[in-house]
Order: sequence, then structure tokens, then C-alpha cells
Amino acid sequence: MQLITLKTEVRETGRKAFAARTRAAGNLPAVVYGDNKDSLAISVNRKEIEKMLHVEGGAHSVVQLECDNAPEYNSPALLKAVQRHPVKDYLLHVDFLRIRLDQRIETRVAVVLVGRSKGVVEGGVIDQQLREVEVECLALDTPQHLEVDISHLEMGDSVHVSDLVVPENVTVLTDSEFTVASVHAPRVVKTAEEEAAEAAEEAEAAEEAEPERVDEE
Repeated sequence: MQLITLKTEVRETGRKAFAARTRAAGNLPAVVYGDNKDSLAISVNRKEIEKMLHVEGGAHSVVQLECDNAPEYNSPALLKAVQRHPVKDYLLHVDFLRIRLDQRIETRVAVVLVGRSKGVVEGGVIDQQLREVEVECLALDTPQHLEVDISHLEMGDSVHVSDLVVPENVTVLTDSEFTVASVHAPRVVKTAEEEAAEAAEEAEAAEEAEPERVDEE
């Protein structure tokens, strides 16, 4: 994974007005923590973060934070969390975790399905149940994604974490038996007429099965 340089500034905290001014200037409030150091409030450029999030692996990018107004806080870091507005979906805040490039880290990597399965060709539907896995490696050795070949899958078959193609210097921490994807028969969607006919048949069968009442004299 490429190390991305991200310009930042140490920002004021303690009042909502500070965060509002940060966003009004086209920046995002952020925090960086970890490595046995105090948390630090910073601001980052909104456009740069949006651009970073739209590339493969961007949600777990490795960055070099460069603080223009406090270079003593420069540090490599891992993007850990992104907060968005619950309705309008625009960015509100981001979190970074300080890391060391010479130490292994734990992060998440996207899983990409490769090939077209035999089951799909026969009319089946592919169901991807796992889209990311947890891995351990050096930060710059983090793969953009991990591939799993599904071309051999027939109807009812599955592939698992153990089938992922993983570089030698990367360790997958997710349980190897977890299912990544399966091929299922297509779900049959019943029409309203079919559902009504079935309901009528069930009602008729229930009436026939109901014992006759005998009136007591």
C-alpha cells in the first residue's frame, strides 16, 4: 500500500464553534491517537479525504500526517474511522491511529471475487457474505485487496477465507472457515395470483380437516 502524505494542522478544541469554523473553511475535524501518546485534535482537508476514500483500500489508508503548524507531531497513521451525517451523508469527522512503519499492524482488507462461476452460468445467484477480512502485516505491505477465485463454483458450492490468495508477508486473522461467497438457486418470486390461489387451497384444506360439530340435545 502506498504511503499518502496528508497535510494537517493542530486545531483548537472545547467549543462547537471551533469545529464549525473548521468545516466552514473546507476542512474536517479529526483526531489522532495511539502509540502511547496523548490524543491530538487536528484538521484535514475535506477534499483530500474524500478523494482518498474513493480509491481502492481508501477506507483503511496509510498516511503520513504532516502538521504544518506543529511538525513535532508528524507521524505515519492508519485511517481508523469515518463519521458521516446520518441523513445527508457528508463527512463530519475522521479518526487516525498512529503507527510505526517497522511494526506489524492489524487492519481490514477488501475481498474481491474473481471469475464467473459455473453455477451463475447455469442460472444461480452469487451471494457474497464476507466483503472484508482482518489481516496482520507491515503497514506498507497491506494489499489493496485479496482475491478469491469463484469460477469453479457450482450450484450450492461455497468458498471460504482459506481460499483467499494471500501474500507471504500477510497473515489473515479472520477465521479460515468463514464463508466468503456461495452460489444459490434463484429465489422464486410468486405472483399475487399464485399467492391468492395457495391461500385459497390452504383455507379449503383447513375446512376439510375441521371435525364436524355435533349439537347436544
